[in-house]
Amino acid sequence: MNSIGNSWHIPTSSEPRSTMRDPVTGISAATSVSIFCGNQYQGPGEPGNQLEAGSAVFFRRRGETSWSSVPMKFDSAQANNKYYVARLPTNTFATGDVIEYYLRIPYSDHPTTFVHGSDNQSSATATETAAQGNPFSFTVEASENFVSFDSGALQARVTLDSGQFTLTGPDLHGAAHANVITFFAPTVRVAGKSFPLQPIRDTKKLANGLELTCDLGGTTLTAQLTFPSDNVMQYEIVRWNGIVAEQTMVTATSDGGEHFFGFGEKFDSLDQAGKRVRTLTIDDPGTKGGHSYKTAPWFLSTRGYGFHLDSSAESHFDMRASQPDRYVITNLFSTLKFKVVYGPDLSDALTRFTAYSGRPFLPPPWVFGPWISSDIWRSGGEIRYAVQNFAGNLKGRGIPASAIVFDSPWETAYNDLQFNMTQFGKGEDFEGDHYDGFATLPEMTAFLQKNGLKVICWMAPFVNLQSEAETLPNRFQPNGALQRVPGQNIGKASNYDEGESKGFFVRKAAGGPPLVVPWWKGRGSPIDFTNPAARKWFNDQLLRLLKQSEVVTASGKEPAIGGFKTDDGETQNTAQPPNVYIPLTATYADGRTGTEMRNAYCFEYQRCVSGVLGGNGVLFARSGFVGCQAFPGHWPGDNEPNFGPNGLPGVITAGLSSAMSGYAIWGPDVGGYQDSNFAATASERADLFMRWSQFACFSPIMQMHRQVHRQKNQDFTLGKTEELRQYPWGYGAEALANYQFFARLHTRLFPYIYTYAKESAATGLAILRPLILINQSDPQALGVEHAYHFGNEFLVAPIVALNANSRQVYLPAGNWVDFWTGAVHAGGQTIPWSSPDRMQFPLFVREGAIVPLLPKNVQTLCDAAYVNNSAIAAASQDLTFLIYPGSGTSQFSVYDQTQIECQRSGSARMVILNSIPRAVTLQVFGDEPPNVTRNGSSLPKRAKLAEFEASDDGWRFDAPTRFAFIKFRHAGGSVQIRC
Repeated sequence: MNSIGNSWHIPTSSEPRSTMRDPVTGISAATSVSIFCGNQYQGPGEPGNQLEAGSAVFFRRRGETSWSSVPMKFDSAQANNKYYVARLPTNTFATGDVIEYYLRIPYSDHPTTFVHGSDNQSSATATETAAQGNPFSFTVEASENFVSFDSGALQARVTLDSGQFTLTGPDLHGAAHANVITFFAPTVRVAGKSFPLQPIRDTKKLANGLELTCDLGGTTLTAQLTFPSDNVMQYEIVRWNGIVAEQTMVTATSDGGEHFFGFGEKFDSLDQAGKRVRTLTIDDPGTKGGHSYKTAPWFLSTRGYGFHLDSSAESHFDMRASQPDRYVITNLFSTLKFKVVYGPDLSDALTRFTAYSGRPFLPPPWVFGPWISSDIWRSGGEIRYAVQNFAGNLKGRGIPASAIVFDSPWETAYNDLQFNMTQFGKGEDFEGDHYDGFATLPEMTAFLQKNGLKVICWMAPFVNLQSEAETLPNRFQPNGALQRVPGQNIGKASNYDEGESKGFFVRKAAGGPPLVVPWWKGRGSPIDFTNPAARKWFNDQLLRLLKQSEVVTASGKEPAIGGFKTDDGETQNTAQPPNVYIPLTATYADGRTGTEMRNAYCFEYQRCVSGVLGGNGVLFARSGFVGCQAFPGHWPGDNEPNFGPNGLPGVITAGLSSAMSGYAIWGPDVGGYQDSNFAATASERADLFMRWSQFACFSPIMQMHRQVHRQKNQDFTLGKTEELRQYPWGYGAEALANYQFFARLHTRLFPYIYTYAKESAATGLAILRPLILINQSDPQALGVEHAYHFGNEFLVAPIVALNANSRQVYLPAGNWVDFWTGAVHAGGQTIPWSSPDRMQFPLFVREGAIVPLLPKNVQTLCDAAYVNNSAIAAASQDLTFLIYPGSGTSQFSVYDQTQIECQRSGSARMVILNSIPRAVTLQVFGDEPPNVTRNGSSLPKRAKLAEFEASDDGWRFDAPTRFAFIKFRHAGGSVQIRC
């Protein structure tokens, strides 16, 4: 072809997303200017293949003879067009300079084309001198063309011509205004065209910020840039003047050194830099990729701030995936409101975010003991079998447990909230023994109570018109068909008609019938939790259920039910075609539609259910959005039992990204829920189960929960425990011993975990803490994905590979003590860790740490008055303290106001304890002391372990572990121990 290519650059044109020169005006010496060209690459006319190599923008000051150039890079494609972009260097020109430029566009199938013109017109020529003679141009304006507002150490500054604004604040070293966050003028899309909000036509000072009258394509709208609270800047369009936006966009400068964390619960990567994030709750049981059960238009930046798009509609975050120097946030709705939450310390930014979005209340203590759970309880006999093995130490398998989860199915129909006692009335044989069912619900709840267990009942937000016929896993009829769950109503739930007649369900459309959706347990209608009457109707049913579960305690009566597993609540699943639970056309009682409720529905659902028990109970929720972190706790959904991306490594990543989004009370399904992509051999299955159990020990919630294999006719006779994979004894003797050890350790860690749970309620900081959150200025902590701080005292690095007995571990600043060997390692380095013992994994304690523990014999964290059974050991006031003396003074404040401090001078150590009366054991790491005194009086040294354990006071030294064990009965108040 001899004709030139079809290429153009019109500075004011709203292509490809803002303007082709961005910004068009208001350009100062420090302004980053982007030059876009468009090229038709397909379709009718003269399409052409533009070459990136050689594409360039040539520029100069007017009056100069020579031209400089910057290369153009591919930006995006839309319809028949491709777009390329170049960015002019900042601080190259002076105020008053007129900058001239033209574009060179080479082709593989056309002559090189030169583009030139004016702000509103583009011309193309094959002659470069013609382009040079009539170039585009702009004038560099004075940078003082701005308004500003100071709020404490922060300053917001708005450039009037360009509409750009910055937020400046101190850096981590305290240097004032050293940290500069720059936003381009926000963009609003109206009738298919995008308009930057520039220039600013008028400004007005407010008590807490600025009001801005912004130009939008010749008309105006009003925005406010304010500081609603300390270190939080908010931008909001408050008056649209009749403009109806299709979507809004926020763009900020960013370079390759900036990294982003949060976004809810991400399985693919902790750091989302270079990725596109879709903010939409999705039920994806497969490999998640970018999908999330819990999503949030929120992130923390390593530059020391957080960003929160205040919209429950779907939004997209392009975190430098498309352009290397900026991130772009697109809100698929007609509003624009966002907050920049300043740090500069990331933990401070997270604390400020949760101050307005919600922090978890402190759940009751039993929540932090191990939970018993299974995908289905086949019978009441299986309930007895499971509980007697855990709590009754049947067959020597005793494992502490504080809760049991009734997953689906437990009701007669979904979700009528009525126990199916036909199902639980059945007895069953396991391992050669028969276990009776329960004649009544009170008999079953009393049995669970007396074994030290609270009950958590599963639910979903749908009331069913029709339910799937549930079958009993591994229970076959003579013809080979699976047996159905007895007593199940697969028709309309008994409470459906009342909900329909009173308008308690979400509507299909405005004024339409109830929305009926297919979901994984049948077809039903979602409850409209925005309707106060619907909330009361549902809560009344839950309260009746609580009343039915009441048991006799030592102090009266109390519901055995202490929590609800609030499953589902997402927008849709990933079936083909997907089941859409929240269509865009759905309408809600408060006036919102599915567009706004796609992410907000789970919040309304969880807020309603959490309100029934409040601080006396717990949720266990799968879905989540901003605010859901205030309703503890949560779990990361359905994952595979392997070391793949949908297995243990992805779950650890999900837990850490959840922590960066404010989720503090969180725990996975130990072993991976799904019965798919399991390891091939019993040994490999045991290896995974052991490593997952170790991770779960150092998670706030420790729950074993697995899908039961439904097709294989499993053999549950004596000696066939490998078929019982939903139980710890289904993986062999070593795996059982591992689970017992870590379940006991998790229980003993209760005062430590509960202290940090109380801190989470006060500050919003999670108990799982990514290294980068605590070690923000350490560049080596940035890429650490499968290791974390558990509170501040532990560094946990789970094994995330099959049959591995080693891994590399990065240790942050300070000295770190190997939990197993006592070896001390200096921080600021990566060390190799290995052990042939699969019951060990990389676990380190910070030098200077003090860790409170319960005694060894605790079976349940339920209150002793609730259990009302002296045969089940509940927690007492007694405490043990693990102490790793540092070089100076260290201290720990326990949740019950107990204060403990350790001072070290050379080899001498002094421990000061201020506490209520209790039996106390100190376990002090280091060299053997010559003697031990309490308030100046010597404690007797006990030569033998048995003698030490039988006495009320005394001390002994264990040379292999280098721990001095010191015990005494504390009368209350302050006591001083020297050793």
